[in-house]
Amino acid sequence: MTIPLVVGLFIKYQRLERKMVIGGVDVIATKRKRKREKRKQMEDKRIKLKMVKTDADAAHAQSMELLGLNTMYSSTYTDTDVITLEYQSQNRLDFPTLARECDRY
Repeated sequence: MTIPLVVGLFIKYQRLERKMVIGGVDVIATKRKRKREKRKQMEDKRIKLKMVKTDADAAHAQSMELLGLNTMYSSTYTDTDVITLEYQSQNRLDFPTLARECDRY
């Protein structure tokens, strides 16, 4: 079986002498990939924020329980002490929100 000259040259060029060329950037695929990455980052931020809020809520509830137990067993607390402790815990829990709001502007 003989191979035609043109086909033989084509095969020889394809297998031996062919120069590799890198194509251009696929713009559409790059945009999709960036969108996916951005969406994933935003979802991670939302999850992290939700976890911070639930941790803060749990810490606040726990501090209020401890405050309630302390006020039940000890009459040394006054109303101003209770308000001060509640105010301090609220300020401590709102710092992530405050920082996020400050970063916005």
